Amino acid sequence: MRLDLFLKNAHLLKRRSSARALAQGGGVLVNGRPAKPARDVGPGDVLTLLGDAEEPVFRVEILREAPRPVPRQKTSECYRVLDRELP
Repeated sequence: MRLDLFLKNAHLLKRRSSARALAQGGGVLVNGRPAKPARDVGPGDVLTLLGDAEEPVFRVEILREAPRPVPRQKTSECYRVLDRELP
């Protein structure tokens, strides 16, 4: 599934346009490499969201795809948080 769609459907970002803009600006890494919004992602991939000064602030591992918006109570079924606010 597309990276920008996963970020939106799993509630990691509020809007798909925000996910697209972040990825196009180099703010999303998939398995340690910069990724475009259309990149395919799936279970086992590690997503890193970058903040100011390109420092990692959030890392998650995808557990399952989210082809539709997931209820907020069930987001833990889609991804596992690895790190928050990394140094």
